[in-house]
Amino acid sequence: MSNDMIRVVDLDKENRRSKKWLIIVILLLMIASGSTLYLWWDQDVNFEAYKTDVGKTASNSLGRLTLNEVIIDDNQILLNATFEPGKEFKPDHQVFFFPQILVNGQDYMVRNGGQSIAKSANVYTIYNSIKMDDFPTDEQLELVIRYKDWNVETPIEKPWEFQVDASQEQLQQDREIFSIDKKVKHVDQQEITIDKVVSTPISTTIYFHTEESVVNDALHFKIQSKSGQSWTFATPYPLNKEGTRWGSRVDALYLTEKKYTLIPINKEGSKVGSAIKIKRDE
Repeated sequence: MSNDMIRVVDLDKENRRSKKWLIIVILLLMIASGSTLYLWWDQDVNFEAYKTDVGKTASNSLGRLTLNEVIIDDNQILLNATFEPGKEFKPDHQVFFFPQILVNGQDYMVRNGGQSIAKSANVYTIYNSIKMDDFPTDEQLELVIRYKDWNVETPIEKPWEFQVDASQEQLQQDREIFSIDKKVKHVDQQEITIDKVVSTPISTTIYFHTEESVVNDALHFKIQSKSGQSWTFATPYPLNKEGTRWGSRVDALYLTEKKYTLIPINKEGSKVGSAIKIKRDE
């Protein structure tokens, strides 16, 4: 197989039950692309402290789905599953399952990204990255993971469901927070408030908000270290339906130094607002 697909959907919490899912972007990517969830998962990074091995299998008329493992991150849950289609189910390589996740009985989901990789005619690996908001701070989490939609809009008659106990104790110990609370001008002179940067061994996220709904969502940033190394944040996503609260995340980036510089940039990479010196909370 030459191509894999990543699909991302933003979730309208108020209309989720009526299946009003907004498809934001569909990207055709080569397996060699560094931005695929597959290669993110395949990186030579030790996530054992943040991972829960599951190994449970559920079956329905579509086939067997085995939930292999769950990784807990800051406002994010990552899933790795294996799908074995039943004899009556004849999918092409564009197969997506977008799970609903309840955390301690509550729904915190704001964005659901998925990728499928056909390992053979009868086996697919399914990766999901579920972005959340106001994730609970409990060290121990009770997850209900329900795969109930096929290719976004098609309900699954008998959803695959898994109950998983997971811990974020080590993640909370390793999380680095850079409190900021500063206003900057961004593209089109939009004024935004940078709330904080949160970094874990799994990802780094910039959280920001605006007084009114964002007009131009090309709100890109660059974080630069004292030595000059830099990372670009170019994929902001909304945290509420009003479009006033946002996150922008880079996976597999862990900020371990005490001080950095955050720079608002446009999509060409040019600086558009004042640079902000950020310092890790003590």
